[in-house]
Amino acid sequence: MEHGKAHGRPRDASIDDRVLAVTRQLLVEIGWDDLSMRQIAVRSGVSRSSINRRWPSKSELVFHAILGDTPDLAPFAGTDRRGWVEWVVRGSRQLFARPEVRAAVPGLLLAMAENDEMRRRLWADFSGPAVNLFGAPAEAGSAELDARAVLAMAAGAALFLSTIAVEDDTEALHERISGLLTAAVTG
Repeated sequence: MEHGKAHGRPRDASIDDRVLAVTRQLLVEIGWDDLSMRQIAVRSGVSRSSINRRWPSKSELVFHAILGDTPDLAPFAGTDRRGWVEWVVRGSRQLFARPEVRAAVPGLLLAMAENDEMRRRLWADFSGPAVNLFGAPAEAGSAELDARAVLAMAAGAALFLSTIAVEDDTEALHERISGLLTAAVTG
């Protein structure tokens, strides 16, 4: 047996695509509470065992369906700190505005409260790569902390505005948030 050689049938990427698309659709149609792995299997035409091999829980599947495997870092390419902050604010708003994300947030927050490993992995996998693109620190050691603070404030503001203060979820307020955060880390 050769080390590292896959055995069995090759993984069918179309299964992942179908399951993830159906998961997003069902979140919007029926919400987190009524969403089940059985419904996803039936609608996608994929067996529950195939789904369970890929995603061990509903929350893992939903995270993957709404966030993907890795963060999209393309918007950060060639940006300075101002551009980095602007993209974090804009990207956070875009994420929390998506109907499937809005439908998933209550259940995912509860799932993260119950699963520290998933919560830690989410923060590390999605904040780490973006933090690394923040740039050289103005003061030694401050860049990573500044980047994490901006991520937390931008995502927190987007979550709050999209779920609680929906009347204030305006372009003007998001531009102001971006301006304040930019001034804080570039001023």
